[in-house]
Amino acid sequence: MRRASLAAVVFAVLAAACAGNPEPGDDGYAYNVNGEYTAEFITDDDGTAIYGTITLATAKGGIVTGKMALTNPFTVDGDVEGLLFEDELTLTIPYTIAENGCSGVSAGTGVVSDGGASVVGHMDIADECGGPTGATFSLTLGG
Repeated sequence: MRRASLAAVVFAVLAAACAGNPEPGDDGYAYNVNGEYTAEFITDDDGTAIYGTITLATAKGGIVTGKMALTNPFTVDGDVEGLLFEDELTLTIPYTIAENGCSGVSAGTGVVSDGGASVVGHMDIADECGGPTGATFSLTLGG
């Protein structure tokens, strides 16, 4: 009986070693981004602060999807696409500004905190109406 117990322990240790560490999108991965984040963008051009929310979900392989809904000082909506690699989140957000119908694309990279509670980074902005050309951003989970 002792040999059977020892064999079971050895098998369990080997299985755990083969399973490896969690990857982006797996349960337990330290940098997954999931949930509703309070979003703040500060434009490079004139320091305008734009606020709202971004909802994110990380799938297997680190694929990130979501929705952006900025509401102050104007309404900006967009679908979020991204990729999580280690603690770095790359985002692309095609958007439309409700008040004037302008659209564009924000693209950039941020660093994700351990546990996925926040993301801080910079985005380049290609706005068809000549809006800002870049912005720093911070995302805070639930907050």
